[in-house]
Amino acid sequence: MASLKPLFINAIVGLVILVVANVAGLAVQISLATLLICTIVGVPGAILVVLLALFDVAFAATVVPVLAG
Repeated sequence: MASLKPLFINAIVGLVILVVANVAGLAVQISLATLLICTIVGVPGAILVVLLALFDVAFAATVVPVLAG
């Protein structure tokens, strides 16, 4: 169980970074793939996901237009 603790901490910290990026308006997709990247790689993985979403390479959240009327 001790070997899973760092992965759990990475997942929580990565999720916090992705949520902060979404609150800041960067529109990063939070999915199983992004959480796995954050869990395995840690904070650098979360930063990589945010940068890829920022440059519209991958993990960019899609915005569905709202039809008025």
